[in-house]
Amino acid sequence: MKQLLLEMKKMDHSIVELMKSGVRFSFGISILSILILLTYDFLYHVPAVFYIGISLFRTSLFFMVGFVICGFAFQKIIKETGTK
Repeated sequence: MKQLLLEMKKMDHSIVELMKSGVRFSFGISILSILILLTYDFLYHVPAVFYIGISLFRTSLFFMVGFVICGFAFQKIIKETGTK
């Protein structure tokens, strides 16, 4: 865990900003999916609403993890090629 935090501190500023914006976008999608799931729970018990909410939540989690992993991969590529 310490090594992961150390790598994040060494990252390029533009990559960190891209990761932050991606995580914010994913967080927004997850909030939307939670609202849809709350609508299913309290108002409508239509299975399609449940599946839409679950699919959006799962997609937001995949996006969040994808942005973080791609950020580390880009940092490693930049470090190995020595472009910056």
